[in-house]
Amino acid sequence: MPKGTVSQKAVRRWGAGTASVVRLLVASDEPLTGVAIASIVGVTQPRASQVLKQLAGHDAVVATPDGYRGERGTLLDLYRARTRPHLVEPESYWYSTRPMPEQARRVHDLASEASVTIAFSADLAPDLLAPWRHPTVTIAYVSDRLPADRAGLVPAEGRADASLILRWTDDERLLSPSDPWRDEVDGLPIVDPCQQWWDLLDLGGEDRAEAADRLRTAILERTIPRVR
Repeated sequence: MPKGTVSQKAVRRWGAGTASVVRLLVASDEPLTGVAIASIVGVTQPRASQVLKQLAGHDAVVATPDGYRGERGTLLDLYRARTRPHLVEPESYWYSTRPMPEQARRVHDLASEASVTIAFSADLAPDLLAPWRHPTVTIAYVSDRLPADRAGLVPAEGRADASLILRWTDDERLLSPSDPWRDEVDGLPIVDPCQQWWDLLDLGGEDRAEAADRLRTAILERTIPRVR
């Protein structure tokens, strides 16, 4: 396989730390040293160096005098092929007839009451950042089990019947975006745009694929809201 090519049949999945390094490199406008990356992501410096070496082997980072600069398009392709959310248990499915923003706010309020960290992804979060399609289902990542029935939702049999998919993760870094991406819109916490893009593709459908293309372009061109 030519250098820099990402195999869709790759069997080696990234750990949470590697995925977080990649999200950071996609988000950063300036080169970052290995020391800075290790500190921000919360991994050891040797581990950060190992990840950077692996990414360099795919032409996904370039070493500069000021640090490492990410090749964002290649990083996104690798993220799509290699990452999987680290879940404590299989995702759970819930349903409500209420408008999606209302469902999200009810679940957010429930999470706040239960001291559970929550962050929303596709379909809702991309619609808040780069509107394209009306959200029909939303993935929410949570730091603990969350009984969504207390927010007025009922259990659904599977993805096809769900309006909300809850993913309980033990990866705290997945619950907040890399700086300088915004961590909330309209009072709703959101995950990193890289993960939103991944989740759009994971949910599937031709309209989501188009929305994912638009979000990818917005990530690369820096046209979605940022803190600075």
